[in-house]
Parts: sequence; structure tokens; C-alpha cells
Amino acid sequence: FCSMRVSVVLFSLFVIGSFAIFDPELEQTRLVKFSENDDGVWVTVKQLLDLKQAGVSFKDITDYRDRTAVEVPEGPALPNQPQQKTYVNSLLPELSTVNMQSNVETLSSFHTRFYSTTFGTQAAEFIHSTLKAYASDRPDITVDFFNSTTTKPQPSVIARIPGAVSTDIVILGSHEDSVHIGALGRSPGVDDDGSGTVCVLEVFRVLVDSGFKPNRTIEFHFYAAEEVGLKGSQAVASAYADEQKVVVGMMQLDMTFYDGINNENVVGVVTDNTDDSLNAFLRQLIDAYALIPWVNTVCGYGCSDHASWTSEGYRSVFPFESQFSQHNPYIHTEKDTLAYADLDHGLEFAKIGLGFLVELAATEYMS
Repeated sequence: FCSMRVSVVLFSLFVIGSFAIFDPELEQTRLVKFSENDDGVWVTVKQLLDLKQAGVSFKDITDYRDRTAVEVPEGPALPNQPQQKTYVNSLLPELSTVNMQSNVETLSSFHTRFYSTTFGTQAAEFIHSTLKAYASDRPDITVDFFNSTTTKPQPSVIARIPGAVSTDIVILGSHEDSVHIGALGRSPGVDDDGSGTVCVLEVFRVLVDSGFKPNRTIEFHFYAAEEVGLKGSQAVASAYADEQKVVVGMMQLDMTFYDGINNENVVGVVTDNTDDSLNAFLRQLIDAYALIPWVNTVCGYGCSDHASWTSEGYRSVFPFESQFSQHNPYIHTEKDTLAYADLDHGLEFAKIGLGFLVELAATEYMS
């Protein structure tokens, strides 16, 4: 978004915000940026939330403004095409919309999952306990909270299936928080991003139940505080970069339950702030494993957690529920419920996510 539009929106929000009830947390200032190369603008949390409601995406860089960027290790070569079709196709029927619905009903039962609330922490604890239950018979699998002062009190959650041959990492991610225009208003967040969260949970369940032991390490990420500037994913991605971890590729699932205002029923392949080579492979995965076609789309800077990985120099992709202009109009409101959700549409994204993990975690080792 151009600086002129941001300035106009900020001025409008200043006028509107001058009539709001004072809240100490909402009056705190944060440094946010609207493109990779801008230096950032200081705004209040109230203005930040209203910018999001106005459709302006951004990253909160307050805690990273003095960080020196590091060069991350280059990931291994990507496959030319999907190579594990027989195995992946044997797992796809195990993915269940019944499980996805049950989990999203629990997630949306919290008044909100906003990161600074008790509910937000409880949502993270639910995700953690669900992962632990799914992996109860697999002592090799770890499930951990990733705590960060930038997202406190809500932790991110990371589940890890270790690689048998390589410590290189393949990541499937989502975000666990939700938001309402009033920050603490009712925010069921079924689509944004309960949908991506339960898709990732379901892929984890199926891979664990199948006994799959990848050659490369697989991680399942559930990020805290995405809605206020990608804070959770920035904390994780910057830590991985500082530790010089090798990431083969990262896929973000954020909003998968809505098939477009015009019911186009497509996968939007986000082409900005993502990796071209991994996008080419993503399109092949969609063709191989999904029942719906893909279209290219753009979502703007900082629209979801994949952007944190791109900023650190890692390859990332973001398959979206529709063309971005056609996305669910009820997000960030009390109407983001199952009433406007299509779980069968979401199932296609779980298929893509499962294929992504198996193909990249097995490639180069399995025939």
C-alpha cells in the first residue's frame, strides 16, 4: 500500500479514535512497516487494529528495529515434480472434515483468541494438548510452546517429527490468534484462522497415525499474535535464522474455509512476498492432489506469517482460500463462524499441506 493511502487512513483513524474510550494498552505505540523497504511508522495499538480492519496489512517491527539481518543457509534443490503420489494418495482419504469441525468448534468457543487475553493463552494450550494427544504413542515426536516476550502471554506452538536422515526442516504453519475490530470483542475466528489451524492439526494427526517417519524433519507451527503484525512468526523465523537452521520450505495456511464471494472454488496462489520456485512446485501439488484449480493472486505486504520467513531469506508459499479480492468478508467480526464455512473447501488445503510435507520431507531419499 502506498504511503499516501496509509497517511490518509491514519488521519481518519486519529479523528475517529479521538472519540474512543481510553484504554492504556490501546494507546501504546508500535513501529509498523507497510513494505519491506520502508523504515516504519509509529502508531498506537488502536490505530494498528483499525488499519487491519481497513484492509491494510503490515508487520510490527518494534522489537526487531535494531536487529541485524543474517544470511540464512540456502535450502536444498526442490523436486521438478511430485514424486510421492502413491503414498500421498493413500493418506488423503484419512483426512476428515469431522475432526476439523470438532476442533474449530472448540477454537471458536473462546470469546476471542486475541494474543493478550487469557482466552488466547487457553487456545494455545488447547492446540498443544490436542497435538500431545495425537502423538501420545510416538515418543520421537515433540510438542513445545515457543515463548516470546513479543507475544506474551500467548505462546506459539511447535510440533516436530524428526528426520531420519536430515535435520533440514519442512514447515506447515497457521496462526492461532483471532481479532475483532474492538480488539476484545467477540471473535470466533472460524476462518481467520481457525480454518488453517485445524487443517494443520488434521495433517499432523494423519501423518502420526500413518506411522510416517520422514527423512527430513517436519514441523507444524501455530503462531501467536499474527493479527497484530506477525509477531509470533517473526519471533520464530528470526530465531531460526540466527541459529542458521536449514528450512527446505514453509507453507502458511491462513483462511481455507471460504470459497470466494462469487463461489469460484479455487486455490489462490499468492505470488507476492513468496518464493517463485516453491510457488511453481505448489501449483504442481495442487494439480496432483486437490480437486479444485489454482489461480494467481496477491495479498499485500505482511498479510500472513509466510512473510516473516520470506523476510529472513527462507522460501515460503501461501495457498489462499480464493482470489484475495474475493475472501471471506466476515473475518475480524463476530460473524466469522461455521455459518459461513465450507469444510469441504478447507479439506482441499489439508490435502495440499499433506502433499507439501511428504514430498519435501521424502524427496531425494525415497523413490
